[in-house]
Order: sequence, then C-alpha cells, then structure tokens
Amino acid sequence: MDTIDTLESGIPNAIKVFERLKQKGHDPMGIRLDSGDLAWLSIHASKMLDNAGFPNVKIVLSNQIDEMVLWQIISRIQEEASTCGVDPEALIERLIYGVGTRLITSRGKSALDGVYKLVALKNEEKWAPAIKISENREKIINPGNKRLLRIYDNSDIAVADMMCLSDEIFDSETGIRIRHPVDSKKYRDFSPGSVSKIEPLLHDVVKDGKIVYDFPSIELMREQRREDLNKLNTGVKRLINPHVYHVSLSTALWNLKERLIQEAR
Repeated sequence: MDTIDTLESGIPNAIKVFERLKQKGHDPMGIRLDSGDLAWLSIHASKMLDNAGFPNVKIVLSNQIDEMVLWQIISRIQEEASTCGVDPEALIERLIYGVGTRLITSRGKSALDGVYKLVALKNEEKWAPAIKISENREKIINPGNKRLLRIYDNSDIAVADMMCLSDEIFDSETGIRIRHPVDSKKYRDFSPGSVSKIEPLLHDVVKDGKIVYDFPSIELMREQRREDLNKLNTGVKRLINPHVYHVSLSTALWNLKERLIQEAR
C-alpha cells in the first residue's frame, strides 16, 4: 500500500472501498504492504480489517522478500501478535508473499555458471574413465560413468548422498564407507544394519533420442518435495548456521580418482 501513512490513511481508505464493494455484492480480495516494518504493519492492518468486519481479506507482503525476511516476519508475528489482540496463526494464514527480485535474480551472482567436462568415453559397450588435472584439488573432476545414491539411516532420515560408479552394487545390510571428495583424511563409515534404504536419484529422461520418462503432475512433484524435506534432519533445514548435508564419493570412485591422478602426473 503505497501511501504516506499506511495505518492512518491507507488502511482506513481501503476499508471505505471494501464497504462500498460489499454493498454492491462484491467480496474484497486484499491489500498490499510494500514498505516499512512488514511484521508490525501486518499485525495492525489485520486488527483494523477484523474490527471493520473483513477477517477474510488477504494481506500481500512485498519488498525484497527472501527466506530470511520471511522467517523474521513470521517469528515476530508469532511473538507479538497476541499482545495486540490478534491471533498469530490466523494472521499468518491470511498472508500472501510477493517474492520477485530475490527469486528471479541471484543476489551477488546474477548468473549460474555451468561447465561441461568429459568424465568418460564409451568404447563399444564399455566406459573408459577420463580425468582433468588441476593445481586446485577442488577443481579435479570425478571420473567415470556414475550414479548418485541417497543413504537413509534407521530413522528413515537422509544422512548423505553418495556418488559412485555405475556398476557398483550396495546392500543396506553390508558396511559402506563414503569419502570426502577432496580431503583424504575425511570419511564416514556406515556399519552393517545402520542403513535402512539406499535410493537412486538419477533417472533417464531421454534415451537414444526418445523421451523415456513419465513426467509427474505438478501436484505429485509438490508432494515429492514435501516428502524429501521431511526426510532431512532439522539441523540441515535451519536458516541460520545449518548443518552441511554431505555429498560424498564411494570408496571405489575415490580410489579410481586417486589412481588416475597419479597416472596423469
């Protein structure tokens, strides 16, 4: 609501318009708050709309919104709304977020770099691994034809993703060692029986020039996203100082990479 004074001018005038709309048989849709203290303004705007008999009018928030701004707004509403006589959960339910700038542009890095690197050559039916050496170990590619697997513990929580060679076979009943992609001293062991499930993450979409993937509906994709988020540890999902979710290498891939590095040098 681009007005000189949101609470003294903008909201009262919006309520006058809503009353006229209601008299003509129309349902007012909402207001927009585009500047100022969005949490504080939302609380007081909600109270004014409720008192005027418009509890279902939505409140749209905008102005450089990202996940941190959303977290701060919701946290403040949960803490402060009740002291102003406003139900915090009802207010949060009526909010709509106009996320634009921070969604379509990457702050600080306006483009996502992508680099194509050769990792394997197919000779008849067999893949030959390839590697490119760099002075910086972090830039050395992971060679070979690979798969990506997700490892779950016995609580059905995803604990790590593992990049491995395409012909490797893993069993949740056997032990698994995963390696840090760069640091040779860092690895993690999963003892026999400590893994409940190993999920393949890569699926063919186009094969031999033909689409072979059964594309799910948007509803199924949303549900899959919810399930995947629910299977992450809460520490990984924290907005502030989150835990690192590791993507590691299988021991066989690590050994192949080290051998090819030594041979190339």
